[in-house]
Amino acid sequence: MCTSATYVLINEAAELLATTETRILMMLKKQDLVGFQDDTGVWQIDKASLQLCGKPNPADFKKAGCGGGCGSGGCGSH
Repeated sequence: MCTSATYVLINEAAELLATTETRILMMLKKQDLVGFQDDTGVWQIDKASLQLCGKPNPADFKKAGCGGGCGSGGCGSH
């Protein structure tokens, strides 16, 4: 994956990790990824840091609990 450029744009990073640009920004804030904003404000993500982190887990996107998708109310949270 790291053959040409050292950095990729945020949308490319999101595509490579099968996630969203918002999630990439959160990963940058948590220092799970390495990147910087260039002079024009565009985020550049270090490709090497993409290889070190795994794809985000579904749990990274959900709040604690059942997620509210069951609709039956059987879990007691509705």
